[in-house]
Amino acid sequence: MSLFDKLSGAGASGNVIGSADGAIRSGASQIGSRVGNLAGGGRLAGAVSQAGASIGAQAASRAMHSHIPPGMRGTINSGAEALGQIAKGDIEGGILTALEAGLAGDRLGNLLGGQASQGRYWSAANMLYGGITPSEAKRIYQEAVDTGRAKKNLFLLKVRSNLVGDYSHEFNLFCTDIERGYGEVTGGKSRAGSALVDTLQQREAGAIRITTMDDRTGLLKRWFLDHIVAMAAQDGTFGVPADYAIEITVQHAFVGDVGAFAGRMLCRAQSCETSLSRREDAMEELQMTFTQLDTFMSP
Repeated sequence: MSLFDKLSGAGASGNVIGSADGAIRSGASQIGSRVGNLAGGGRLAGAVSQAGASIGAQAASRAMHSHIPPGMRGTINSGAEALGQIAKGDIEGGILTALEAGLAGDRLGNLLGGQASQGRYWSAANMLYGGITPSEAKRIYQEAVDTGRAKKNLFLLKVRSNLVGDYSHEFNLFCTDIERGYGEVTGGKSRAGSALVDTLQQREAGAIRITTMDDRTGLLKRWFLDHIVAMAAQDGTFGVPADYAIEITVQHAFVGDVGAFAGRMLCRAQSCETSLSRREDAMEELQMTFTQLDTFMSP
């Protein structure tokens, strides 16, 4: 076996220096044996050749060790052991061996050192992130980005009544703004000694305010007035809720066929206002207000 073969096979054991020293001594012994054979092969020739081989091996070994500092010998052996583990497929063991030997910084290059530096950065608290680690800040940011927030400009309006039928298409075509309350409960405070006791009184009726545009024929104005007349006729009589009740549904965060919260309300027309001005060229807007019917009734 050659000196190169012995050195290349020493990586797995991690003792490259020892293998190199053994290879030098073995080679010197083989050279001494050949010199003895050339000298006749006698006992004297053999003794002289073996002595010369031993002296040459020791001199070569001392020369090799004199050029390799003691600190560097451990580094070479540890590096060879780590590379041998990686060559056998034990990548994790090779990296751990290199780290334990202190090779991550400058012996094995910037790869392991860079990875260790990145790991320390992501796992250490940083005042630039409010005292939390960059990993935690990244998780919070990703959670905020992935959360599907409802957008105020995405909604679907459904309006129907027994008097006119379904008017959802017309309202969605002209509607620009919606304001509504989803419930209000009033109450009072009663004294009990030095304390106050909360007492509930009633649940207030909900309201919804819709701002719309209109076409030149006054389509939505006529629709609203028809429901006003159905409630209070010109002859002084009142209608029944079955004639003037309006079912309004606001579907939030509507995109295509996917919708979020949908709030329905059974209500009646209350007021409709508009403002006209010759000082600006703008679209006419209607301010419609609807109030909830009996709070115990559901659409």
